Amino acid sequence: MLYYYFKIALRNFRTNRIYLLLNVFGLGLSIACCILIFILVHHHRSFDAYHTKVDRIARFITELHLDPIMKLGAVPNPFATALRTEFSCLDKAAMRSSYNNVLITVPNPQNGKDKYFEEEGVSFAEPELFQIMDLPIISGTLEGLRAPNTAIISEAFAQKYYKTTDVLGKTLRYNNELDVQIVGLMADPVSNTDVQDHLIFSWESLKNLPNEAPNLNSWNGVRGSVGCYALVKEGHQISELAVESPAFYKKYRHRDGEELFQYKTMALTALHLDPDYGSGTTEKYLLGLLCIGVFLLVTACVNFINISTAQALKRVREVGVRKSLGSTKTQLFWQFMFETALVVVVAIGLGMLGAYLSLPYLNKLTEQKMTFFEPGVVSIGLFLTGLAIVLTFAAGAYPGMLQARFQPVIALRGQHTPTQKGGFSLRRLLVTSQFTISQILLIITAVITTQMHYARNVDWGFRPGTVVVLPIPVQDVAKMSTLQQQLANTAGIKQVTLCYQPPASNLNNQTGCRYDTRPESEKWLLNTKPADEHYISTFGLTLIAGRNFRASDTVREYVVNETFVKKLNLASPEEVLMKNISIEGKSAPIVGVVKDYHNWGLTEQVSAIAFYPSVKEYSTCGITLAAGNQPAVLAQIKQIWESTYPDHAFDQYFLDDKVADFMRIETNLLQLIGAFSGIAIFIGCLGLYGLSAFMIERKRKEVGIRKTLGSTVAGIVWIFSKEYLRLMLLAFVISAPLAWWLSNFWLQRFVYHITPGIELFGLALLISFVVAALTVGIQSLRAALANPVHSLRNP
Repeated sequence: MLYYYFKIALRNFRTNRIYLLLNVFGLGLSIACCILIFILVHHHRSFDAYHTKVDRIARFITELHLDPIMKLGAVPNPFATALRTEFSCLDKAAMRSSYNNVLITVPNPQNGKDKYFEEEGVSFAEPELFQIMDLPIISGTLEGLRAPNTAIISEAFAQKYYKTTDVLGKTLRYNNELDVQIVGLMADPVSNTDVQDHLIFSWESLKNLPNEAPNLNSWNGVRGSVGCYALVKEGHQISELAVESPAFYKKYRHRDGEELFQYKTMALTALHLDPDYGSGTTEKYLLGLLCIGVFLLVTACVNFINISTAQALKRVREVGVRKSLGSTKTQLFWQFMFETALVVVVAIGLGMLGAYLSLPYLNKLTEQKMTFFEPGVVSIGLFLTGLAIVLTFAAGAYPGMLQARFQPVIALRGQHTPTQKGGFSLRRLLVTSQFTISQILLIITAVITTQMHYARNVDWGFRPGTVVVLPIPVQDVAKMSTLQQQLANTAGIKQVTLCYQPPASNLNNQTGCRYDTRPESEKWLLNTKPADEHYISTFGLTLIAGRNFRASDTVREYVVNETFVKKLNLASPEEVLMKNISIEGKSAPIVGVVKDYHNWGLTEQVSAIAFYPSVKEYSTCGITLAAGNQPAVLAQIKQIWESTYPDHAFDQYFLDDKVADFMRIETNLLQLIGAFSGIAIFIGCLGLYGLSAFMIERKRKEVGIRKTLGSTVAGIVWIFSKEYLRLMLLAFVISAPLAWWLSNFWLQRFVYHITPGIELFGLALLISFVVAALTVGIQSLRAALANPVHSLRNP
């Protein structure tokens, strides 16, 4: 029987090659997208789930209960020591602090030394981290990491630095501050972990770093990259680590009778997708991708149903003959289901190939390192098997039942009622759903694009375009002064400033302050921006009251922003002038107020900011370039910097690149949604082709009669087009409110955002209309231009 089904299927496929290709290609595209979405969703949901003790591993976070509440995925440095003292259910605890933009110097017998600038992958950690997590040690001993000035290196970094994995006993230098010996070799970190460390220095080494040693035992302040991991004993629950208890607060972090800092416990696997403490990917984001995958499958299935029911009209006589010869409805139904299954299997093969070839582009877009079989061969196999079964029945059940219901006598005559022709109203519903899905995706894409355009063109409150930012690697006042003077005297450079960070940065100091004669500190955090007197002019900030602070090496005057004044509930900026504020014990008068600017990007409120001179805190140099030969000027900047800091690695970036980086997640999302929208529209075009084929087949003789009676080509084209126009408008009525709700839901993550206007919805409708007109127009013109004699003569 299967051989018989297979033989008939091949005969039908040879007869209808074009429709077969449309079905296979449409399903294959949607399946490829679904496989990629499945891999991406599985990848993010599997983060740090591979650890053998994962159900007993916790990480701790901090909430600062100010106005507003500030959430940090970090804790003070002595947190692990406190856990070991307070909780008997604790098995292990470890501190880890990651560092970015680190200079690693490796001895080289040939040229003396090699320098590597590591943007990420470097951390300091206690050795217990290796016992809590599955971080395999290949060679060496973990005990060596208990001593200062030691490190464990990954295989990838070992090959990079030494061209071998035989690295025990070799040395390197950290940031020109610390000579370190390699005591262990570890496996490279897997892709689905947030602990992407390739070089782990011992926690004890921090005692030998002048800027870090004073803070190792301090509970004052939290550095954003300092995390604490804990492993509870077997038989105990993570919830037993009650760091949120009042007793823990009072003992370790109690200020003036208020519980300002609150600590909480989170399961390790819950962190990655957490909207406050995770990596930027959330459950809602993954749910949105899953919905897109379902949309694409629905669109492809609708295509298959439309094309198959259109083709069913050509097989009515075949069905009549087979029924007359004794075939049952069940046999006819399963014959069509077998044909559908063959199409689905071929489409899955095409989809797997497409997904495999597209995965590198998805990795680049999402900044991940996924592999095709990362979920596992069994998981991929089960997913594809389930997908095949669902698609076979979803796409084939209705056309199969339709053909099986044809009456043999009527079918042999070539006559068929509207019901037998496929339930045209159902087909309208299916095509309307296609239009609805396409328009939702189009509107969302338009909203994201418009928001990105708004972000790129909004007045950020400072001048990012021609400003170059350089690092200041060491706190050497003489060298900083020399660098600034040489740069300022270089042709093509307008202004130079020394500062902690530029106006918009991911690195920000947050602290408290006390205003004038008020008895208590303010209940909100202040963003501090140490900088010299050229900062405001270099970055193009706007003074709206008072003046700039005068040149100094230490704090003598402050300049604040408008939000600072608003948070004090004062009526005008002039009211704060010459009033003292105290920041970390440094009291000085406010001499100026600058206009607000976006210091966190558009997803956060503008912070209260204070600017002041403090040469010991400068770590960045900002340079405003003049119009002209920028490549030559940049080359001169590099030469001056390298002559000033010959032992360090040069690095620079334009400030507008940093601004663009604030929108990196949204930019990647736009590209991803845009690609899926294009695919959905393309698959929808295939469905329109199938439906137009059905309508033309149904009205072939009617067209011939109308042409005989004098109808024009335009009039006949309108007969077919008006149906799609009605369906498109109906789909728009359905899709517009849904897309409006989804767009506003997404825009809520931005404090500063656009308001979706009617023009975006009109654009989606226009694109749908143009695509439908082009798709249907070809077949409509063909029918309108056909010879009416042939249309009336052929049955």
